[in-house]
Amino acid sequence: MIFVLLALWASFLTDPLVSKFSQEPPVYSSISHSKELIIDQNFGYTLKTNKKITVLSAEGLGHASVRIFYDKLVQIKGFSLEVIDPATGKTIQKAKMKDLQDAELYDGFSIFADNRQKYYVVNSAKFPIEVHIQTEVYFQSNFSFQPWIPVESTFQKLDEAELAIIYPESIGIRYQEQHLSGNKTEESLADGRKKLVWKEANLPVQDLSIREEDDHRLYIAPKEFKLESFQGSMNDWSELGLWKYKLNEGRDQLPQEFKEKILKLVEGIDDPYERISVLYTYLQKNFRYVSIQLGIGGWQTMTATDAVKYSYGDCKGLTNLMKAMLEAAGIPAFYTLVYAGEGESDIRTDLPSNQFNHVILRAEIDQQPVWLECTSNSLPAGYLGSFTNDRHVLVVTPTGGYLAKTPSYEQSTWNRVENEYFLQLDEKGDATMTMKQHLEGNPAYKAVSISRQLDSRQQRDYFNKNSAISGLVIQDYQFESEQLDSLPIADRTVKGIVQKFAQTTAKRLLLKPFFTKIKLDEIGFKNFDLEETYAIDLPKGVVSEFNLEPLEIKEEEYSIHIENQLKDNQLLVTRKIKVSIKDPKDEDSKKVLISKINSVGYGTYHFTKPSLSQK
Repeated sequence: MIFVLLALWASFLTDPLVSKFSQEPPVYSSISHSKELIIDQNFGYTLKTNKKITVLSAEGLGHASVRIFYDKLVQIKGFSLEVIDPATGKTIQKAKMKDLQDAELYDGFSIFADNRQKYYVVNSAKFPIEVHIQTEVYFQSNFSFQPWIPVESTFQKLDEAELAIIYPESIGIRYQEQHLSGNKTEESLADGRKKLVWKEANLPVQDLSIREEDDHRLYIAPKEFKLESFQGSMNDWSELGLWKYKLNEGRDQLPQEFKEKILKLVEGIDDPYERISVLYTYLQKNFRYVSIQLGIGGWQTMTATDAVKYSYGDCKGLTNLMKAMLEAAGIPAFYTLVYAGEGESDIRTDLPSNQFNHVILRAEIDQQPVWLECTSNSLPAGYLGSFTNDRHVLVVTPTGGYLAKTPSYEQSTWNRVENEYFLQLDEKGDATMTMKQHLEGNPAYKAVSISRQLDSRQQRDYFNKNSAISGLVIQDYQFESEQLDSLPIADRTVKGIVQKFAQTTAKRLLLKPFFTKIKLDEIGFKNFDLEETYAIDLPKGVVSEFNLEPLEIKEEEYSIHIENQLKDNQLLVTRKIKVSIKDPKDEDSKKVLISKINSVGYGTYHFTKPSLSQK
């Protein structure tokens, strides 16, 4: 499930191809804008916007384009746009509600959704131009607010920005400021309502390197809220979790016949993890994931009875069904909200609010969690992968919610690769090769995912493309996967011919670099262990031109150990790499680290052939 956030405040951006290392970002437009958010006694709110954008070049046209998102709970009340030539003051272009284009807001996976957008694209061949935009949108629920972002676009100069929030004190708001340096005022109105106003001006122009945590923002959340007929409080995580529990209360009842089937599946199984695994596997094999985003259905689960009837559900529905199945089998389980996505930032734990877009399940054995991703048909029970790992989640219970954290999978046991290469060299320098690879944890699951997405031939091509050994022609490819409890395990066997593995002359033999190169995604979990051996059968009588001394390097975040041995015409190379990243790193820093590691020992082996008199 993806909770589709109502993103009226998010501007339509055009990001030009500009180096993020530029000291002075170019300016494609300037903006002055104001927003007024008025919350009513019915827990709805009106958002009025007024913008003046001066577009300086074609690259800034996207800054003036308009996209307004709406659905069953959001109505567009007003829109006007005027384009003016500042040199003459003449109006070039006008637009009103009837001129807006309408389109479905397709997220790429939802089958049932009511999310749509109205949009207007500004075009001009002459610059500069002034674009004046006014919008008014009504939201039926104050369940969530988009953050106020004074600098709306990259490569845009902010002249002035203002946000006013007017609200009944009985409903209230909470907020969290991030890098705001302007003025804030508070006022009590004659009718008893409160008014807060923020003003910002002349903030720095941003380029593509701006990160969310470094941006100027105001995060807003309600104290009291209502979504359709379901009212709740959001002063702390416990209150939000309690509201979520009541929203789904009673929707986890299983049909009696299905409940009996569940009990039959776990009959005679005493081990709690095995009971969880059996039922989770049954869910994976018999129910499919379908995203549903219709009104309150974006937050409320379908009933377990309907999920059984139709054999499908979104993340809410499948999680609710799995919860009911486990509870029928005597395993406690709790519906859990998470902000999902690879590499996504964690939620703001000090501002209880709707920051979630997905649901997973927390099953428990002796109060210890067994996490289940109920939309996956391939993950082992207890393993979440990188989509929801290492982040805070809201666990929903009958007495309220509480924050927990999903596993990081940073330990080396979850990030382990072992390679064994056997190569036999002929007189021409070609080699026959057998490789046996053993993967554990995150590398194993990635390999399993690839095996499910690609056919046998495509898997061979993928392996070939990512192999450090050039010239490989695969003749046989085998892949098997299993699991040790929640730990994914995979084994791969590859046989083939390596063309020109060695360069040969009458007197010398050179082995080109062949070590496996560590990739960026392999250190994404901070720790990574690689162990590999190369057993290379060489022509009879060859002698190494250099001493095959061991090599050992120990740095703060990695260690490398390489041993070489030449015995009975066989070169045996053992290589062990341990990576342990202490502090968070950006992608560029990780690339530098990987480059250092991959350069160690990545050279050519030189051998001298025996003379004719020695043969």
